[in-house]
Amino acid sequence: MIKVNNVSMKFRMANDRISSLKEFVVKKIAGKLEYNDFIALENVSFSIEKGEVVGIIGSNGAGKSTLLKIISGILTPTSGSVQVEGTIAPMLELGAGFDMDLTASENVFLNGAVLGYSKQYLIERYDEIVNFSELQDFMDTPIRNFSSGMIMRLAFSIATLVNPDILIVDEILSVGDVNFQKKSAKRMRELMSGGTTVILVSHSIDQIRSMCSKVVWLDHGNVQMVGETHDVCNSYLKFTRQEILHEDKSSILIGSDNVKSMKWKEKLFSPTLIEKMGEEYFIVDCWHHRVIYNHNLQDPIGCWKSLSDNLGDPHTISSDGSLFLIEDTLGDEVRVFRRNDDEFIPTQIIERIGQRPNRIIYDVEKERFYGISAMSQHIFVLKKEGLDIVTEKVIRLGYLLDNSYIRSIRIIDGELYFVSGPGKIIVANYMNSSFDFIRAYEVPFELRGMNDIIKVGSYFYITVYQNGRGDIAPKIVRIKNLKDLANCEYEDIGDDLGIKGVPYSFSFFDGRVFLTEIDSYSRIISFQLIKDKITDIQVHYDSGEPDEVSIQRRMKG
Repeated sequence: MIKVNNVSMKFRMANDRISSLKEFVVKKIAGKLEYNDFIALENVSFSIEKGEVVGIIGSNGAGKSTLLKIISGILTPTSGSVQVEGTIAPMLELGAGFDMDLTASENVFLNGAVLGYSKQYLIERYDEIVNFSELQDFMDTPIRNFSSGMIMRLAFSIATLVNPDILIVDEILSVGDVNFQKKSAKRMRELMSGGTTVILVSHSIDQIRSMCSKVVWLDHGNVQMVGETHDVCNSYLKFTRQEILHEDKSSILIGSDNVKSMKWKEKLFSPTLIEKMGEEYFIVDCWHHRVIYNHNLQDPIGCWKSLSDNLGDPHTISSDGSLFLIEDTLGDEVRVFRRNDDEFIPTQIIERIGQRPNRIIYDVEKERFYGISAMSQHIFVLKKEGLDIVTEKVIRLGYLLDNSYIRSIRIIDGELYFVSGPGKIIVANYMNSSFDFIRAYEVPFELRGMNDIIKVGSYFYITVYQNGRGDIAPKIVRIKNLKDLANCEYEDIGDDLGIKGVPYSFSFFDGRVFLTEIDSYSRIISFQLIKDKITDIQVHYDSGEPDEVSIQRRMKG
């Protein structure tokens, strides 16, 4: 059915960034254009028989998507060959083959034509496509207004309209609401039972294990292993854990003084969150690129265990009790871990959630994770489905677009609060996943770059990073009615708490309010509230100003 024979793919990449056609022509004529070859795939060979369901796994940049595009005929390999027998329905990228300015209805015919369906055939099957996608009320809407889940519904409905000989799926089965997930999974099983050959790329090892009979493992463009699902997945996970351990060991070898270089593990550098989940405490040590955990707050940081030391500026951790989600802010992704006794096993990476995810929270009532991507203002909703976390919705809300950076979200009294910067405090309805705008609160100039908000007792507590000019001007304030912020009728409690760094995030457990301090001074403190009076201020961990070793560790990210 499919034979991949010694396929290699090289891309020529210019050393200099070319910003215009004129610049390209001038440098081309002058002979000043220099290129480097980037090898995406090298001598890749394997075969797939009719009716097989084959998973392709590997880390980011392994060459998975490039390989699928070559098999689909979108790219021509630099060398080698691919033999394919049968029709292919590729679902490679969300929105591929769509025109964002056209309506959903128009895109049915455009995308169907790309997949090789005739206009008459599409007319005959149009109602079936629409009904399966459940987008009857939106077919006359330009799809630029669609959420990622709605685009996925339409793409999946068209691609699986008939039984293709070969279905190629790159990640997008992880997008969509839960009901459609079940529906599409059923459709996938129907295709598989009908003899359709399926090639599936996924970061979810559990999904690969449940669906695939064979797995190809790619690493940096090379085939590491081809074989039965169980064997390849186990080898991949073992390799991943060893690679992370190797990176962690390598990252602390600064200079020749190895003992000195490990000192960063004994302190914190910009702890962005402390949280208690179950009977254990977790600290997100952002600029040390790690999350650590312990059963008490008395042991020194050097005694805490590491959940992961290989994260890109993580900011929060959240859990439903069985799965633990941490955002990799630098990687624009969410990492999923499952606990196995006293070890945390990475099981999944969730991508396509916007730029710089900065906060994830879990709502027990809705049984969903809610996240905000600070740079792109995307809201993403995640839910556990079986053994996996699936993406239910990724949406960019119009009323957030005027804000340049949104660091936090918080559920307060059944409503979702956005702490924007520079901007306003915005409140939305999240209960029905509509995220409809409810109201906004103006904030004064000196509070515009906010970090976090929490309500405890009669007061809202707010941390601030920057003023309206973008100058670093740390503050922590509290106020009973957010409407009074515009008139500066707030109470500054920074001196009362003895703040030394930038006050960042709040949490509440063990009957106390916890506060992290970051940036120029790293510290975790807590206090009690008795009838709204701040009492019993305690310093739990005081790492002070960052030293050279911590700064070097930060640069390793």
